[in-house]
Amino acid sequence: MKKDYDVVSRVRGALMYPGVIFTVMIIIGYLMMILVVPKLTATFKDLGADLPASTAFVIFLSDFMLNYWYLAVGGAAAFIWGLRAALKTPWGKKNFDALILKMPVIKGLSQKMNSARFCRTLGILIDSGVPIVKALEILSKTLSNHFFSESLVTASSEIQKGRTLYESLRRYGKLYPPLVTQMIAVGEETGSLTKVLSRLADFYEDEVNNLTKNMSTIIEPVMMVFIGAAVGFFALSMITPMYSVMDNI
Repeated sequence: MKKDYDVVSRVRGALMYPGVIFTVMIIIGYLMMILVVPKLTATFKDLGADLPASTAFVIFLSDFMLNYWYLAVGGAAAFIWGLRAALKTPWGKKNFDALILKMPVIKGLSQKMNSARFCRTLGILIDSGVPIVKALEILSKTLSNHFFSESLVTASSEIQKGRTLYESLRRYGKLYPPLVTQMIAVGEETGSLTKVLSRLADFYEDEVNNLTKNMSTIIEPVMMVFIGAAVGFFALSMITPMYSVMDNI
């Protein structure tokens, strides 16, 4: 539990910075739309400036947020509530987990986190004398991703039929990194499966730690580019009509 808590804490810590920046951006953007844009819109109307498509779009958003803010707030609240409700259903959880396993960076993080939890917990259960079939059934209820849990339920059934853990997991190449299945095969052949699982857990916990550190380093410049693009779009949308007015003068 301590190891698992440390891994999850590192991931949350890596995602906290972009989450705070994104929230602040939304608040500042909303204030700009309801305080600044209406004054500029009135100026454009007085000058009779021709508005480009980007400026008209910004003005439309400003009017909507100013006059129909309750729809925006209600829509956002309904979307969040609906998303949370959907994720609690088997269908929603399955589709969300499938999306996680298709996202470039998040996919690798999910694989390493679930592999670390799988190796750590399975090693402890087997070392404590729990039969591997029962251990896999227990473990299938602790992994966060539906497809990892499903793979362990299937593996438990196949081991009862005489297959090894390696033979049961090697078909799930998109879930478990090759190192996991290969080292499990070595552990089963040498009779040191619990030691191998413990080493694998240590390795992938370190991998998650390094990956979250790299994410923190990468996310900062990406967020700066995103913020710069948003500010640039807003500035050009507001400045372009002023240039057209000056040209007419």
